[in-house]
Amino acid sequence: MIKSIFITGLILSNPLASNSEFVPPSPEIVKLYTNVPKKNNWIIVPKGMEEITIEVEALHTETVLFWLTSTGSGQWQERELIGHDIKDDEDNYFSITWSIPRQLQNHLQVQALGESEIVSSILNITTEP
Repeated sequence: MIKSIFITGLILSNPLASNSEFVPPSPEIVKLYTNVPKKNNWIIVPKGMEEITIEVEALHTETVLFWLTSTGSGQWQERELIGHDIKDDEDNYFSITWSIPRQLQNHLQVQALGESEIVSSILNITTEP
C-alpha cells in the first residue's frame, strides 16, 4: 500500500504527466525612443537631418518591425515597412537607422514579435516646417 501511494505521488508530481502546456511569456516593449527628443508628444525631425535612429528595448522578443503609417484612423492598410531588427545576442535592444525620404507627418509604429504574440507601440513623427 505504501508503495502504491508513493508511485501515485510520483505520477501526480511529474510535470510530464500533467495536462498543462508551456505558455511562452508575452513580448513587452519597455522603451521606444529616437536620437531626436520628443516635444509635445511628437518627434520633430530638424530641417536638413537625413537619417534617424530608432531604438527599442523589448523583453521576450525575437524580432522588431518598424512601420511608418499615415496619421488618421484606418491607415494601417497603407503602412510602409521601413526596417526590422532580429535578436542576435542576449540583450534586449533593437534598432534601425532610417534614411528620411521626404517630409513627414506620420506615426512610427513598432511591433515586438514574441514566440506566440505581437505587441505594438507608436510614436508621432513629423519634420520641421
